[in-house]
Parts: sequence; structure tokens; C-alpha cells
Amino acid sequence: MVNPSQGAVANGRLDSWKDIAGYLRRDVRTAIRWEKEKGLPVRRVPGGQRQAVFAYITELDAWLRQEDAAAIPHGLKPNSSGQAYGTTEVVPFPDTAAEPNAGHSGLRYYYLIAAAVACVLVFAVFGYRWRAAPVSFPVRVGFTLNAVQAFDGANQLLWTHTFQGLLQPKPIDGARASDFAYFSYIGDFRGKGDHEVLVIVPFDPGLNAAEPTRTEVDLFSSRGKLLWSYVPRGRFQFGKHELDGPWVGTALFVSSRGERKQIWVAIGHAVWGNSFVVSLDPGTGQDTLRFVNTGSIHVLNELRTAQGDFLLAGGFNNEPDTGSLAVVNEAKAFAASPQSAGTRHKCVSCTAGDVDYYFEFPRSEINELEQMHEDAVVALSVKDEQIELRKKESNGGLQTLYLLRADREVRAVSVRFDSTYDMLHRKLEGEGKVDHTLETCPERLHPRPIRMWTPAGGWTEIRLESDRASE
Repeated sequence: MVNPSQGAVANGRLDSWKDIAGYLRRDVRTAIRWEKEKGLPVRRVPGGQRQAVFAYITELDAWLRQEDAAAIPHGLKPNSSGQAYGTTEVVPFPDTAAEPNAGHSGLRYYYLIAAAVACVLVFAVFGYRWRAAPVSFPVRVGFTLNAVQAFDGANQLLWTHTFQGLLQPKPIDGARASDFAYFSYIGDFRGKGDHEVLVIVPFDPGLNAAEPTRTEVDLFSSRGKLLWSYVPRGRFQFGKHELDGPWVGTALFVSSRGERKQIWVAIGHAVWGNSFVVSLDPGTGQDTLRFVNTGSIHVLNELRTAQGDFLLAGGFNNEPDTGSLAVVNEAKAFAASPQSAGTRHKCVSCTAGDVDYYFEFPRSEINELEQMHEDAVVALSVKDEQIELRKKESNGGLQTLYLLRADREVRAVSVRFDSTYDMLHRKLEGEGKVDHTLETCPERLHPRPIRMWTPAGGWTEIRLESDRASE
């Protein structure tokens, strides 16, 4: 997000498309389109080079209030599917316009029009600074024991939505598939210029509650109106075992194509960790099943290449008992993780569909010594056509970093151990738990191989060159 310069805000005038777009919390293309299609009050300098533009903040504020004149909701009721819960309390926005008096005479009506025109001329000629309170939009989301709250840039409370039930207070950082975590995202999901709030909230069933644990995905307008609600209710059979919940949200990713957004949500079983990914329609909340994984999913991201856009799902696979990464072309209707036929890990109720690539990453020596079970992929970052992922190796913060690159195919490039590895290794040396030094560590000299699966080649092993450098 681009913010206007302090000088521009101080003198009440914005002197470029960049500053205007920053004040509106939009990109430059959107601001230009709003001028053409919605009458955004932008002025041009006569005789200026390249038609230099400027705008007065007060005029932008007035235009925003006019555009945001939708009615404020005062309460919410469950929808037909019973998936909407709670009520919304809205903090009134400043300077709400009053309704005109319908009983005035025709002559008085024309006098009012003339007065309004005169006021506009005064503003245009003298640049009078109208001290109207700016329109506020959500920029931050907070949670209480039973509610979600939206705050503006000045940290002022805009609205509160109270749920029917207590939320499960668990942190996002370090969350496992059995943990319940809050996720939120603010953006223009429906392409209507709004600042909508998307949240994933888990509910606490209590000690003796009859209702099982549930997770809810909700989209609110900038004014706090509940637009739609999604509650995961998947049912899958892995081998001879059927899983139908309880399901919890484990990851959220929002991708963008210009002004169009795509919502991806990972849902995990609260006990067994088996997971699935759905895409949610931003306009309706309608879900489409896109990927099933035998094991937890901790993080989602997206890789864009000349060959297409690929969904990345990092986490853990129960069959090899180690960290994993799925790479799935988003043009495919559905895909499942590659599992051995006849085992309890194979999804037998899933429709046919293969991932494009599936990687399994080996446990480290320190992970095996510390006996931390779920050494999952917990972080993914993408830059250009390069994927950097981190696999958690210990409860002490140790992570292994893998680098993958996508040109015509996705391939593993290198592996590195962070500085915590050196510290823990030397500690274990001193305790006599390893029989070699860090300098002669077999794992550092000859890293353990990665396994990769593709539809054409099946499983293959990939050995990477040693990289002794620490971060």
C-alpha cells in the first residue's frame, strides 16, 4: 500500500496519481479507473507537462462518503444453511448525512439548489478547506474471547461482531494441525472497492458441550455486515477408515489476478491431521474441493510460471512420517497426495487427480535425537520462480532450509541448516550423544536425499550438494 507524503497530507492537497491512490488505499490503475467511471474528483494543472493531476483531500473525503452510503446493519441472523452466527455492533461513522426535508416548497427547493451551486463555486475558486472527518476503513483485526473487532488506521474501533460461543485461543506461530488458530485478511474481495475482512475462527466446544468443535470462515464488509459464512464439513475415507471431522482451519492464502482475488483455505482433522484444501468463491463463499493430503497442511502459497499458476501446500505426510510439499497446477480440478495403494493412507473416496510434484524431506540427525515427531514444512516464500521452504526440526527452533527452482520443471537446488543447528550439534557433542564433530558431520558433508514424485516418473531420490554455510 502506498501512502501519500506527509507534506501532501499537511497542506490538504495530493499532487500525483501515486499520492491520490495511496490516500484511497488503492493502486494507481484503480484510482484512474474511478475517475473515469465513478467521477473521482481529480483536477489537472492547466498547461502542465503530461497533464499533471492533483486532488483536494476534502473533496476526496466527500466523494468517499457518497460512495459508502450503504445502510449500516444492526444485527445478523443465521442464513438458510445455519452457518451464520452472532450479531454485529457497528460504531457509527462520523458526519452521517441527514435526510432532506420532504415538505419544503418548490421555491425553497430551487433556492437550496442555487445555494449548493454557489458553495461548489466557492470551493473551486478559493480552495476552501472543508474540515470533514475522513472516512475510515478496517486496517487491523483483533479477537476477544467471543468476538472479532475491526480497527481503522488511527486504531479506532469500527465494529464488533459477537459470535454465539467462545473462541478457542491458540496462537498462529508454531500451530500444529491439532491446534486452533485465528487467521485474517483485509482486501477488496468482490471488486466493489470495499475493504472487506476475511477471518477464520475456531470455536471452543467447552468441557461438556454436545456440539463438536467447529471452524468458521466469515467475510465481512468494511461496515461489519456478514456477507457469507463457510463451515467445513468434509467426509473422506482413507483405507478402511472414514474421517468426517472435527475439522479446523490450518492455513489461509489469498492470491490476486489484478483486482480479482482467489481464497484458498486448508482444513485439517483435529486428531489425525489428514487435510484438504478448498477454494472459496469471494462473492458467495461456495467451496470447491481442490486438494487432499494424507497429513497436515501448515502453509499455502502460489508459484506463477510460464507454464501456469501452481498451488503450493507445505506440511507433513503421515505415510513416510516426514515433512512434505505438494505442487499442484491450479488449472486442475482436483489432486491428492501420492500414497501407497492398499494402505490406510490412500484416499479411496477421492476422485482421480494427481499432483504435478510431491516432495518429501528427510529428518535431520538432531530431529531424530530430540524425537520431535512432526517435522513439518512450516514456512514457504516465493520470489520469481524460486521457492524457499523451511522445515521445523526441533522444539528449540531448529529449521532446515530448502531451495527449489522452477524453470521448465520444479527441481530441488540446495539445502542449508540454520545457525541453531551448529549450536545444538555442539551441545550434543558435549553430552556424548553424537560420535562426531560438526566439521565431520556426515549429514553436513553428504545431505540425506529428498524424495520426489511426479505422474510420469513416480518416486525418485534427489541428492543435493553439500552447503556448509550457515545463515
